[in-house]
Amino acid sequence: MNAVLVTLKQGHQADDVAASIRRWRRVTAYTRPQMEGILIGKLIATSARQIGMFLVILAVVSATIVAFIIYSLTMDKIREIAVLKLIGTRNRTIAAMIMQQAVVLGVIGFVVGKITATFAAPLFPKYVLLIPADSIAGFFAVLGICVLASLVAIRMALKVDPAEAIG
Repeated sequence: MNAVLVTLKQGHQADDVAASIRRWRRVTAYTRPQMEGILIGKLIATSARQIGMFLVILAVVSATIVAFIIYSLTMDKIREIAVLKLIGTRNRTIAAMIMQQAVVLGVIGFVVGKITATFAAPLFPKYVLLIPADSIAGFFAVLGICVLASLVAIRMALKVDPAEAIG
């Protein structure tokens, strides 16, 4: 692929010259606004795909980390959960406690991340504009990830035999 940049003489219109060149065989001509649109469009599309992929990877990694943390915290309290079941606590209450722990972990993580990003943004060479709607969507995404990540720990906690509290 070859490209030729043409400088127009006074009195010639870019669209007229481009139309004339387009009549040649196997040649395409673009005006400056058309070329800028192509370049910017591809740059933005590529950047959007890269950011999207980064966000997907980040979501999977963060969900895994939250799941491991909540699972570990739940397994550390397995005897207490067995005691709760022994005294008649409903499974729904136990599940709510574990989910509440996961949501609090997510809220703390989001707040720390948002504060850090706000103060660290000027230190980076490229600034990414984060509008309030993006922050709100991100907050709910974090909450959703934390709720999903807590399901494994909830499942394990609900399988606990109340007899384990005695033994």
